Amino acid sequence: MTDEEFAREMIAGVNPCVIRRLQEFPPQSKLDPSVYGDQTSKMTIDHLEINLEGLTVDKAIKDQRLFILDHHDTFMPFLRRIDESKSSRAYATRAILFLKDDGTLKPLAIELSLPHPGQQQLGAYSKVILPANQGVESTIWLLAKAHVIVNDSCYHQLISHWLNTHAVIEPFVIATNRNLSILHPIYKLLFPHYRDTMNINALARQSLINADGFIEKTFLGGKYAVEISSSGYKNWVFLDQALPADLIKRGMAIEDSSCPNGLRLVIEDYPYAVDGLEIWDAIKTWVQEYVSLYYATNDAIKKDHELQAWWKEVVEKGHGDLKDKPWWPKMQTLQELIQSCSTIIWIASALHAAVN
Repeated sequence: MTDEEFAREMIAGVNPCVIRRLQEFPPQSKLDPSVYGDQTSKMTIDHLEINLEGLTVDKAIKDQRLFILDHHDTFMPFLRRIDESKSSRAYATRAILFLKDDGTLKPLAIELSLPHPGQQQLGAYSKVILPANQGVESTIWLLAKAHVIVNDSCYHQLISHWLNTHAVIEPFVIATNRNLSILHPIYKLLFPHYRDTMNINALARQSLINADGFIEKTFLGGKYAVEISSSGYKNWVFLDQALPADLIKRGMAIEDSSCPNGLRLVIEDYPYAVDGLEIWDAIKTWVQEYVSLYYATNDAIKKDHELQAWWKEVVEKGHGDLKDKPWWPKMQTLQELIQSCSTIIWIASALHAAVN
């Protein structure tokens, strides 16, 4: 795989919703140091500046030209168990990329990390691999890219796909059917986007994510695959699933009222974001126009007992592990209903299609 294609897949491949703008260097870990030790990246300024086309790291960060695909924290907690199982061997990876003058990305460095080889010693044992196109170094560079792709493929199926579309939407489907009449306008709005979700999820539990199923036999995590998927749920935030919020959170877009959709993309040629924002706007416009036909005021939202029961079940039972999080909409206003329904439809349709 060429460096150009390796980088392009992060914005136009099957998992285009993880790459983020690098805003600090070296990259930091959010893993608890009392449990995992120091997991700070071992990449140095010298590793990057050799291929930064004359820029310093500080200047490249300031100019919004450095990006990272960081799977370190997702896989590091599982690596010792995965490697001890002997069914597969893996690294936790970080890849840093540079936005060139022509608007395309190129990889600058890849970090491959393992738990410290001393069983009782915390921290990461890391190697930094730099681009090369000749000799043994070029083969090592190719293998480093392969490890990044393995991490990304596993993350794609277990978290971006199964967790963030199939699994998280299921509580909404159940709560909708349990609490909203089939004549309720919100039921009619959401129901087409739930089509076949429960059947597909049931089949997945029978043959894909079940013990000794296809995922455990073929993916990096082995018998820990579903545990890896579950671990990602603690970072899930409902309203951050909306495309504009997701792009802003990852530093891939900046609010700008002069731009279409009210956002300026940091990478102009970012197909997932460019096309996705058009779809998001269409979804939200439709939801806003539809909802306004049935709810004229905030009081109408508050007094709709079916709607309130639906949302209460979504939060307190459907997503019970996260029920106390402050970011949940209270479902007291028209705007909360519009944003929530738009986000549900986005997850169930366009987001799912993008990572399917």
